[in-house]
Amino acid sequence: MELALGTVQFGLDYGVANTGGKVSASDARYILQRAWDGGIRRLDTAAAYGDIEERLCELCDGLPFEIVSKIPSIGADMPEADAIALAVGSALRSQERIGDRLTGILFHDAANLSGRRGIAVWDAVTAAMRGSGVTLGSSGYDPANIADLMNFAEFGMAQLPGNALDQRYLELAADLAGVEVTIRSALLQGLLVMDEDRAAHRVPAAARAVRQWRAFCEAQGLEPAEAAFAVVKGFTGASYCVIGVDSVDQLEANLTAWKRAKPIALPELGSKDPAVIDPRVWPTLKGA
Repeated sequence: MELALGTVQFGLDYGVANTGGKVSASDARYILQRAWDGGIRRLDTAAAYGDIEERLCELCDGLPFEIVSKIPSIGADMPEADAIALAVGSALRSQERIGDRLTGILFHDAANLSGRRGIAVWDAVTAAMRGSGVTLGSSGYDPANIADLMNFAEFGMAQLPGNALDQRYLELAADLAGVEVTIRSALLQGLLVMDEDRAAHRVPAAARAVRQWRAFCEAQGLEPAEAAFAVVKGFTGASYCVIGVDSVDQLEANLTAWKRAKPIALPELGSKDPAVIDPRVWPTLKGA
């Protein structure tokens, strides 16, 4: 499994552990250079990440990263023709902005591909990108959604959440054989590396799970980031783990932890409670 770098922090103020806001252009350039020096060769971006997709190649400043981007989420009530126009237009803009670096395009939410409209949208984007050499696939919040969609769509890539608390991917890994899988949220937006009190304040529903997690780390003598990456490295069948950072120091710490991590299995800490594992339903706290 290889490490990839996400770029959402370069375009948005993102993540429960982020205290510095959106990363400046100069810091982003430095982070990208250090990522390349540290062996990272893939970047993950999206049209929905502020303005970073259109600025990313310039920020790379000659570093030949391969880049995966995403089509924005499509509203459930959007008419089929409009959904097709949105998806195809987004894919073509990504291709124009990123050029030969573009290796893959994912739908941002696999749920957008369900039903008759979803099949029509997928077929339209497939036709638009035919012959481009760009692999198509989908990101998703629930691995089961992508596994279901493979009945009609020939996915080449999938991006799924996975970490010590969210281990749903393991139940469907066999169904995704032959698909290039990227695991995201390895640190659960930083929750797994926060101290217990701060984690409980930010996500109260996860307090017990984080307490158990930190107890495991302490018992094994592992730093939380190293332990978190070790769990992800134990997710067989996955090719990449994408991380996001908002500083060079954070990147360097993660690179070190990644290199030290040895695969482990920890199924007893897995949870299926959305309040614990799904950042979309976490509370928004002001001044935290």
